[in-house]
Amino acid sequence: MTRQLALTERQITVLCRGAAKAGHIAEVKIGEVVVRLIPKDDAQRERPIDKDVSPEAFDTLDEYLAWRDRGGAGGA
Repeated sequence: MTRQLALTERQITVLCRGAAKAGHIAEVKIGEVVVRLIPKDDAQRERPIDKDVSPEAFDTLDEYLAWRDRGGAGGA
């Protein structure tokens, strides 16, 4: 049985800090979607995306999508 669980911002913060203190990453599964909460220090670094670069140069889908949305795939 599944029921809705409303979490406050404070509860989410406590969950994340507790997981980090234990050396873990907090992960929440909502239906078929998994949300992973990781500390900012452990996240992939952001880097500027050059419009003239080829799509094969990206490490993540987010980098490719940002490049595409800026017109790097032949758009405006």
